[in-house]
Amino acid sequence: MAGWVTIAKWEFFRSKLKFDARSLILLSASLLFLIAASYFAAQTGMNMNNDMYRVALTNPALEPVLGIDQRFNVMTVDVNTASNMYVDDADLVIIDPNVFRADTQKSASASEALKSTLKNYREGVLTSYNDINNSHPVWITVHYLERPEAFQVLSGERRTAAEEETVTTQLSQEEVEAAATGRPAGEVGAEATPSPPQTAEEFQAIQRHNLFEKQTIATPSHFAPPIPFTAILYSFMFIFPIYFVSQFYSSSIMDERTNKKCELVLVAPLRGADIVIGKTVPYILATMVIIAIVTTYIKGLPTDIVTIKSSLLILATMFPIVLLFFAFSFISAILSRSFKELTFAMVFLSVVVSGYLFFPAMFANVHAISTISPMTLIVLLIEGETINMSEYIFSTLPFYFVGLSVYVFGTYIFREEDLFTQKPITQKLLDCVEIFMSKPYGSVFLLSIIFIPFVYMAQLMLIVMLFNLPLPYSVIVMIVLAALIEELVKSIGIYTLFKRKMVSPTLKNAATLAILAGAGFFAGEKLLVIITLAPIATSVFGSVMTMGTLLLIPLMVHITGVMVVSLGMYAISPRWYLPFVLFASILHGLYNLFILRGILFG
Repeated sequence: MAGWVTIAKWEFFRSKLKFDARSLILLSASLLFLIAASYFAAQTGMNMNNDMYRVALTNPALEPVLGIDQRFNVMTVDVNTASNMYVDDADLVIIDPNVFRADTQKSASASEALKSTLKNYREGVLTSYNDINNSHPVWITVHYLERPEAFQVLSGERRTAAEEETVTTQLSQEEVEAAATGRPAGEVGAEATPSPPQTAEEFQAIQRHNLFEKQTIATPSHFAPPIPFTAILYSFMFIFPIYFVSQFYSSSIMDERTNKKCELVLVAPLRGADIVIGKTVPYILATMVIIAIVTTYIKGLPTDIVTIKSSLLILATMFPIVLLFFAFSFISAILSRSFKELTFAMVFLSVVVSGYLFFPAMFANVHAISTISPMTLIVLLIEGETINMSEYIFSTLPFYFVGLSVYVFGTYIFREEDLFTQKPITQKLLDCVEIFMSKPYGSVFLLSIIFIPFVYMAQLMLIVMLFNLPLPYSVIVMIVLAALIEELVKSIGIYTLFKRKMVSPTLKNAATLAILAGAGFFAGEKLLVIITLAPIATSVFGSVMTMGTLLLIPLMVHITGVMVVSLGMYAISPRWYLPFVLFASILHGLYNLFILRGILFG
């Protein structure tokens, strides 16, 4: 049996046995009691808002009207008593036909509740006549049209402001025809949109509109504008299980470190990779099972090939997200020196990844840049749309690369020297790089390629934060920060070699390592761009990341930037690493600004 399978079985049963038999019995009994209490509460109609407002009224005929709302505690009294209660002991007093309320917030809330109750009562009465066409004569049909994109890079020609307005607001002939015929855009000639209901049962079915469904038809009183942040609801439903299980995962590793239980595993005849895979697989499988249950809840049971395909695509899209979350949980548990540091690292990384997932997904069906987030693909699949392979690769490939890279570097320091010592986080990170760079020259070239997905995700995150800012300021900030990130990752390998004295700090070594690092980053960058950047290749931010089709000059710029850092450390000291990185970033940013000057400044 493979070593990682043995570790996975041990981790699964060990995690289950954290609760003794007595605790499991108490937990099970508590769960059963909670289910039973919830059931009986639902059957008896118990509600936290029962009898929240006291209402005194003089007309007994109004009592059944207000009785449909459990928030009201209704009392029928004479006029004199009602007047006295208005002064002392009632939120609302109804002396037919007038309504009186006190000058308090609770009384004001009771008044609003009364308005909604009367409205619901009138609508219920009209619906009971089963003459929907006459009782609800006005209906609103909603058509969702594609929003024209105005995010593309302009060609060499300039447009006037009037021309720009025309380009960004004009609808296609297909969209105009769709709006006129009452059919969705792109489906002219298909069956018509739903017609107004003909019976009370159909009307009540429309009233039970699902939050996750687009509203297609409604009365004026029931019309609800589309919720702009529905994607966040999707994201939360899928991401919350990952948050939950990753806490158990990181706590398990941290517990073994602090109690030194992991020493027994380290001395076993197993590779570090087997240990890491074995400890990770049970948690990933548990998370994917939970996500599959959530998918079934939202999409329903997969009874046809379309639903099955859509559900499998949702799981395939969620898997790299799960992988990245667990990779960050794994490296956080190894780098942290205490549970307090682990909590900080987990919260910080979760916020960063969540921002990467949530912010672009809010613009699903609105902006091409939203496909940066895999959650956008989830939203499209739940809404019944399809995604192509280029969109899947563009959204998920960075998650695969970064997640696997983090696991590889974390496995390097899954050893006694780093697990059971109080080294600072920066020193442990340098240990990762040092172990990787066993062969300095070839490793510098490969390290630049491996770090490209990290740069890629960081730059995409910058797009998420900056693309809503006005041009050209957002692009200028993007250029400066992107250059800083690139120069930092290109030179980190050389810094480690000089700092740990793995190579002699000579002029030849400094120049050679700089050329290898710059060439490696250039080669990997162009390969990744060709694979992934198709969806936004024509956007101005895509141009910042690709810098067009030039080859020789960008290669020289990459080498020059890292050469500045490398020669600076050789001439002075590795302690001046960050100032030289900043200087190289300024040079790199100036070059990028020069290349994009036509787009930015006309």
